[in-house]
Amino acid sequence: MAKVLAALVFLLALDEPRQFSRLDLWEKECNAGDAPACAKLAEAQAGLEKLARLDELAQRYGAGANRDELEEDGRPLLNIAYMQVMQDFIEAEQAAGHEELAYDEEAVSHCAGHFHNFWLSNKLWWPTDENDEPSWADIYYYVVDHYHGVCLRRYFNQF
Repeated sequence: MAKVLAALVFLLALDEPRQFSRLDLWEKECNAGDAPACAKLAEAQAGLEKLARLDELAQRYGAGANRDELEEDGRPLLNIAYMQVMQDFIEAEQAAGHEELAYDEEAVSHCAGHFHNFWLSNKLWWPTDENDEPSWADIYYYVVDHYHGVCLRRYFNQF
């Protein structure tokens, strides 16, 4: 009996632990016919797709950023970048089927000014790359987050 128990413990020790996420759980429950789990799984997968699009957009913007247009004396012109980023992001989301998002020039302009003044006047720093230059890919993420997470909520009572 002791040998069997020792062999069982040894076999369990050899079995590598597996990560188990909520996605795995929802998928298992959905496959078992749980409709709320299917809805949660679909929503989570849509969120992952949106994050992948955001990452692709940010990397593309960072790689193609026109530093002559977006920087002055080594400082980023965040208000200009903000308007470019939001135009790019909203167009990409609309192309992905999210027609409810619209480019509101007044809101974007207001938010761009707030973002620029906050980062340059209050924080006195901005995301930089390994060369200590503005990291336009990182700034892209911050702009989208600011627009949806701060500015629309605070100033326009949206979302």
